[in-house]
Amino acid sequence: MADIDISAGDSGEKEKRITAFEKKGSDPPVQGSAGDDESEDSFMDFVEGLALKGSGGAPDIYHGQGTDLSVIKASAYPEAELSGAEIKKLDELKSIIQSIENKPAGTYEIKIGKTYKINYAGELNRAQLEAVTQINGPVLVIAGAGSGKTRVIVYRVAFMMENGINPGEVLLLTFTRKAAGEMLGRVQQILADSSAQKVFGGTFHAFSNYVLRKYSSLLNIPNNFTIIDEEDSADTIDLIRSGLKIEKREKAFPRKNRIQEIISSARNRNLTIREVIENEFSGLREFIGNIELINQGYEKYKKLSRIFDYDDLMDILRNSLRDNKLFRKKLQNEYRHIMVDEYQDTNVIQKEIVEYLAGEARNVLVVGDDSQSIYSFRGANYENILRFPQKYPECRVIKIEENYRSNQKILDFTNDIILNARIGYKKRLYSKITCDTLPVVRKFYDQETEAEFVVDRILEYREKGISLNQIAVLVRAFWHARYIEAELNKRSIPYVAVGGLKFNERKHVKDMISYLRIVLNPYDAVAWHRILKYIQGVGFITAGKIIEKIVSGKDTFEKARFADELRRLLGTLEKARDNNITIPQKIEIIRNYYAPVLQAREYDYQVRLLDINVLIDLASRYESLEKFLTDFALDPPSRNFGTKTIPLIDETEDKPLTISTIHSAKGLEWYGVIIPHALDGLIPSVRSLKNIEEIEEERRLFYVACSRARQDLLITMPSYVTVYNAFLSYPSRFLAEISRDKFYYE
Repeated sequence: MADIDISAGDSGEKEKRITAFEKKGSDPPVQGSAGDDESEDSFMDFVEGLALKGSGGAPDIYHGQGTDLSVIKASAYPEAELSGAEIKKLDELKSIIQSIENKPAGTYEIKIGKTYKINYAGELNRAQLEAVTQINGPVLVIAGAGSGKTRVIVYRVAFMMENGINPGEVLLLTFTRKAAGEMLGRVQQILADSSAQKVFGGTFHAFSNYVLRKYSSLLNIPNNFTIIDEEDSADTIDLIRSGLKIEKREKAFPRKNRIQEIISSARNRNLTIREVIENEFSGLREFIGNIELINQGYEKYKKLSRIFDYDDLMDILRNSLRDNKLFRKKLQNEYRHIMVDEYQDTNVIQKEIVEYLAGEARNVLVVGDDSQSIYSFRGANYENILRFPQKYPECRVIKIEENYRSNQKILDFTNDIILNARIGYKKRLYSKITCDTLPVVRKFYDQETEAEFVVDRILEYREKGISLNQIAVLVRAFWHARYIEAELNKRSIPYVAVGGLKFNERKHVKDMISYLRIVLNPYDAVAWHRILKYIQGVGFITAGKIIEKIVSGKDTFEKARFADELRRLLGTLEKARDNNITIPQKIEIIRNYYAPVLQAREYDYQVRLLDINVLIDLASRYESLEKFLTDFALDPPSRNFGTKTIPLIDETEDKPLTISTIHSAKGLEWYGVIIPHALDGLIPSVRSLKNIEEIEEERRLFYVACSRARQDLLITMPSYVTVYNAFLSYPSRFLAEISRDKFYYE
C-alpha cells in the first residue's frame, strides 16, 4: 500500500489528511528479524492482536479515561492475567531478591596491602573498587546502565595479574569478540604488560570452538568440523523436509526459518519441541510430529556431514562438561578464574557451562544488569542473573549505581521506568552530571506532523554545533520511522539505518565461503548442496547422489551431461586444497571458477566481485583456513552492505545520524535520543500484552532506549496510528507510570 502523500497545511488540509488516512490505513513495511525488527510472521501476529481490539475509537481493553497523557493514569491499562505457575515463579524470584536486599548493609573492608602499578583506589569509585578487589569466590555485580562495567572488568583482570594470578588461568566470556579484545587491550595498556593476552577472552561460541577442537580426540568428535550459521541451518532443515517428502498441504507447512527458530528455541531453553510449539506456536500443533521428525533427520545429517550449528557448540560443550569427568577436570584446572560479561543475556545452556567450569573453586564473577535483559527471542533468560545467589548463597552482591553517561534529569526519568518493574534488583542510578532540561514528551496530530517536528529538532541540534552522528532515532520496529525517513530524504539530511543485509549474508559471499568449507571439510553436505545447484542439470536429488559418491570416492557420473562441469569444479577444489598456498590464493583460485557462474546469474556481477576482493583482504590476516572460517561464522565482518546511507549534503558535513532498532542500540550512546511512535500497542508491542514476562521485557527495552541518551531525550507520538482495522491512540503505559515531575509534556 502506498504512502499517503498529503502535505501539512491549514485545518482543511489536516481534515483531508485524516480522512485519507482512515480510508487507506497505514501499511507498515515488513522487514528484519523476529525480536529485533519485525518479521513477516511476527507482524501478522501483531496485526491479528490489534484486530482483537476492534476498529473505530480507542481500543476497548482500556477503560474510562481520556487518551491524553496529561490525564491518563496507569490504572487505565489492564494487567496481564497470571497463571498459578507464573505467580509461583514470580514469588520465588522476589524471595531470592528480597533475601539479598535484606542482608545487613555491612561495609566491606577494602584492603590494598601493597604498592601496585595502578592506583585502584584513586581511579575507581567505591563500588567499582569492591568488585575489582574481590577476586576469590562467587561475585555478582549488578552494574546499571552507563556505570562503567567495562572498567570494572578491565581493572579486575589487572588486579588479579598484579596479585600473581597467572593470566592463562583467567577466562573472560563476553558477547562479542570485539568487546573482549578491547578489554584485554586496555589491560595490556594500563599495566604495560603483554602477558594480558594470555587471558582467554571471547564469546561463548568462540571458547567452545577452541576447546572442542583442542580436546576433540578426548570427546570423540572430528576436529575439522565446519560451523554453519542460522541461514545455513534453515537451508539444511529445508533439505531434510524435502528428503522426508513432507509436502505442503491445504494448510501451509511452516517455513524453514520458523522450524529453525522452534528447534533452536527448544535447545537453548532445555525444552522439547512439543513444549515450545504448545506454549508459543499453538497454531502449529498439528505439525509437531513432522517437526520432531525433521529435527531427528537434521541431527543425523549434521553428524554425517561433520558440521556444527551455533547451538551444537553450546550443547556439546555443556554435555561434555557434564558427562566427561576427565574433560571437566582439565578445563577446571586450566581456567581457575571465570568472568562473564552481560550475564543477563546468557541462556540456560550457557549458565550451566559457567557453573561446570567454576566447579568447587567457585571463583566466578558475573557482571550484568537485569534491567537490560532484552534478548529472550534469542534464548536469553533474565532469571540467570536473578537466580545467581540461589546457586551461590555465599556470593557477594555489589551494585554499581553511579552513572557516567547521562545527566541526572534523564536518570530520574529512567529510574522511574525500571522501578515500576514487577521483578528485578532495585537500583537508583545517580550522576554528577547536571542539567536543567527535563526529558520531553510530545504528542502530535498525526505521523507526518510528528516526523516534521523530529526532523526540525535534528536540524536544531546541527545548528547548535552538535554533529549529526551524535543523534539517534531509536524505534521498536523499523516501520515506526517510515515517515521520519521520508522527511529526512525530502530535506537531504544524511542518515544511516542500522540493519539490512550484512556482508556475510550476501549470496555470493556465502557461495565463496561454501567452496572454502568444502576445501576444509569434504563431508560438508550443506556447502556441497549450495554450490552444486549452479551446475546445469543438477537438482536436489542428483546433488544428493553426487555428494554421496564424492564422499565415498566412487565414480562421479562420468557419462552424465554435467560431467565436464563437475570435473572442472572438483579440479578447482583440489587445486585450492593445496596446503602450500595461502588462503587469499585459495580464494583467488575459487574466484576464477566462480566469476563466470556469477556473471551468468547476476546483472551486477562486477559489483559483487568487489565483495570477493574484500574477502581476500580479510583472509590475508589468517594463516589457518579453519581459523578464518570459524571467525567468519562466529564473529562475521562488521561491514554492512545493507546499511542505507543517504548522500552527504556536501563533503565537509558530519557523519550521518543513526536510525536504529532499540535492540541494535544496546551498549551504545548518543548526545540526543529521539524515540517516536510511543503508543501502547507499539511500545510495548501488542503481542506482549497478555504475558507478564513479555510486558516486562518490553519495559526493559524502553528503559534501554531511554538510557542511551547522554544529554537530551525526546519521546514523541502521533495522536493515533491505524493499522488495518485497528486504531491505537493511547500513550505507552510505561509513560503513564512515570511521575509527571520527571518530564515535560506538551
